[in-house]
Amino acid sequence: MFFIASKILSFLIDPFFWIVVLFALGIFAKRIYRRRKYFLIGSILLILFSNSFIFKTTSSFWSIEAEIKSPNNYDYGILLGGMINLNSNKDCIKFNTNNDRLLNTIELYHSKIIDKIIITGASGSMVSELIEADLIENYLVRIGIPKNDIIKETKSKNTFQNAQFTEQIILNYNHIKKPTCLIITSDYHMRRAMACFYNTELEVYPYSKRTTNNYYDLEYLLIPQSHTLFSWKILLHEIVGYYAYKIMGYT
Repeated sequence: MFFIASKILSFLIDPFFWIVVLFALGIFAKRIYRRRKYFLIGSILLILFSNSFIFKTTSSFWSIEAEIKSPNNYDYGILLGGMINLNSNKDCIKFNTNNDRLLNTIELYHSKIIDKIIITGASGSMVSELIEADLIENYLVRIGIPKNDIIKETKSKNTFQNAQFTEQIILNYNHIKKPTCLIITSDYHMRRAMACFYNTELEVYPYSKRTTNNYYDLEYLLIPQSHTLFSWKILLHEIVGYYAYKIMGYT
């Protein structure tokens, strides 16, 4: 039930949805002054939510940067799903924009910072039967990572289940008294991920990267960008999801 409610909520907090609603009201409202009002509010929201500078400033306050400052070693690197398009298959994986977490995992493994990789996640979709962990495992094996260094968790559909099901696998699989785990995900997702994993019996540490370069030009500061609207949907989903998990007692 919570999974279905979260999908509905994700749709309702999308700024683009409300901008379309306001413009529709601006067209079909019977009174002229209400049309102008709806068009004005919709235009203001469109300008604000399509501005890359405003989004990046807001995102920087929410996101967590957790890069390893000195060489260390962890028993497991836990790679959270949500990286691939639902149209993907084992022969052709279509990656989303947040595949930075996968690239970071590969780098950490080859640098011997993590001993084994745990891929956690099915599809996160209400209808798709795609198992993301299977596809990512297949990809990692193809690029040379030994299959016996990869562990899959294929049941979870959200971050809370990522933590719970991964904990079960590690505690059943592992013979070390308290294994160390590096949580690998995107910076905007780290706050919610760590809140869920802190609620387990695992010894976990966060790992994410974000660029420290700040490039500004006239287009970035003033020109509306359509992709920024989608970025807001992701960020707001994380913020609302974080506090919803708290209310539900998941963290």
